[in-house]
Amino acid sequence: MTSRVESFHMRTRRRFLQACVTLSGVALTGCSDSGDGTSTATATETTTPVAGQTLETRSHEFVTGLAGGEYDRLLAEYPFTEELAARLDAARLEQIWTEQTSTVGQFVEVTAVESGQVQGYYVVDVVVRFTAGQRIVRLSYTGDGEMAGLFVRRPAPDASYSPPEYVDQSTFEEHDRTVRATDDCSLPAKLTLPSGEQSIPGVVLVHGSGPNDMDETIGPNKPFTDLAWGLASRGVAVLRYDKRTSACDVDLATLTLDEKVTDDALAALDVLREHSRVDSSRTVVVGHSIGAMVAPRIADRDDSIAGAVMLAANARPLLDVIPAQYEYLARLDGKLDDREAAQLEEIERIVDRVRDLSIEDGEVVFGLGGRPFWRTVQAYDQVATAEALEVPLAIFQGERDYQVTIDDFERWRAALGDREAVTFHSYPDLNHLFMPGEGQSAPAEYFRPNNVARAVVEDVADRVLAMTETGT
Repeated sequence: MTSRVESFHMRTRRRFLQACVTLSGVALTGCSDSGDGTSTATATETTTPVAGQTLETRSHEFVTGLAGGEYDRLLAEYPFTEELAARLDAARLEQIWTEQTSTVGQFVEVTAVESGQVQGYYVVDVVVRFTAGQRIVRLSYTGDGEMAGLFVRRPAPDASYSPPEYVDQSTFEEHDRTVRATDDCSLPAKLTLPSGEQSIPGVVLVHGSGPNDMDETIGPNKPFTDLAWGLASRGVAVLRYDKRTSACDVDLATLTLDEKVTDDALAALDVLREHSRVDSSRTVVVGHSIGAMVAPRIADRDDSIAGAVMLAANARPLLDVIPAQYEYLARLDGKLDDREAAQLEEIERIVDRVRDLSIEDGEVVFGLGGRPFWRTVQAYDQVATAEALEVPLAIFQGERDYQVTIDDFERWRAALGDREAVTFHSYPDLNHLFMPGEGQSAPAEYFRPNNVARAVVEDVADRVLAMTETGT
């Protein structure tokens, strides 16, 4: 078995060389390989003390300070090399942090700290969990304990995914496709096609917030793979695609709601209908989270749509949902300290500024977008749009979901519950990913191997088949 230090040695070399090419933030001094095919990473712990603490402890505290927005304090209290200090101020430190973490939600915790040596520098990797993903912060130090470099990167993909037992991979095949987003942006996609020759219904899966891949990967979990393979096992073709913000070099500050979500979903429906076995009049959009919020908009703009399935769709305005999520996380441990209260007050100030569209050019707020995004979000009323639709809808909700809550579900029921063509499904033990758990839902459970619940896949399949066979 590979030892922990040997494992770090190998990972450090691989990550270090990758970082030299794709460095984000401030360049790591000494970013080069030894050139002889060997790494200079050592098999020792990084125990050089700084102000009486190990570098691991100091690095943990430094990253926690970044997450708390304490940029001025960090610059004042932590020792930097002269070269790095000349390139850093509070604004630059904030830019590094926000640019590299803005798409993964709220900070939750530091989950691991690893250390070693590379090219004569001590390096410490701090693994940070957010509500919608992870980041690794690498800090490098001189022998005197001065910080010499800082950058943030995405972790390597988790390879521990296992398909759920309700999937029968012998009943379908997958084909690569491409969804054209813009003239210079194409989205990799997969069509999961049930076996046979008969005409079949099809769905397009539309992601939640963040730069999601086609599987909507988070940690070891792939909710959209579960859905695609589960639905295809039950006779429904599925097209899923990488989100534009994942596949292409785009400026979040300039995108509208339609450019982030609606337009690409409509283009994906066109690609789905190109296959000869998919009946173009029997296609459905299945959206999750923000994708579910926008599903009525997609259905309204597609003349051939047979219906829409909405998984965890917020009925409240997005600017009401976001501060509620922050408060839930702050109170998850049963208390609210002064620092957390101050952070919640700051969130409310940001929300007020977004409501007024007092957003600077180039500014991305809450990791979602800039002024064009928030202007178009506030102009969109998902409930009113759904009320005006004539096609059937199905609204699904996990009752343990803290991001989109049962309150949203009840608001949808109050608005649409008297319509025969609208069905409602809620699940007591499921979270935002429609995966089972117990007790209060927390971001950490998204990073434990799990699958979308069988009941959800079966209910979605039933509703899609009903929508496309009978129109009800």
